[in-house]
Amino acid sequence: MRLRQRARRGMAAGAAATALALALAGCVGGDDGGGPTGPNGYGLGGTIGDDVHAWVDVSETTGALDVILERASESQPLGVCLGGGGTVCVLGDVATEPYVVFMGPAGENVTTMTWYGSPVEMQRLEGVDLALNQVFVAAPPPGDPNALSYSFSVADASGAVIYTQ
Repeated sequence: MRLRQRARRGMAAGAAATALALALAGCVGGDDGGGPTGPNGYGLGGTIGDDVHAWVDVSETTGALDVILERASESQPLGVCLGGGGTVCVLGDVATEPYVVFMGPAGENVTTMTWYGSPVEMQRLEGVDLALNQVFVAAPPPGDPNALSYSFSVADASGAVIYTQ
């Protein structure tokens, strides 16, 4: 009799553990089938080219911006950039496949990067409040990693340059 009771309790505990695991799995990741799912808490800010996702998170306490670039077909990030206004991150291999993340001034702005003397328009990522520093990304052509050369120019809606770096 006692052996049967223990077996029932064991099966009930196992079923409860399985139900808990399934419930928790449904809470993590947030996959609603409506598109790509990024790291927990990050929103898709944009796609660079055909297959690189730019995931964005803004700290609620400090306002710091965190950007993860990730190839859609891979689980490892291409790079991570954390910062605020004026932060520049050159990610990937500059000689073969560079990516640039620039955290520019707040507002509805357009940013152009000069990369080894050639202008490259940058894409502003979505999901960042316009009152905060904005995040721009680009996939410029390969360059010489030993002589990195870039600058930024940010223009407001009227076309007036409001920031250079």
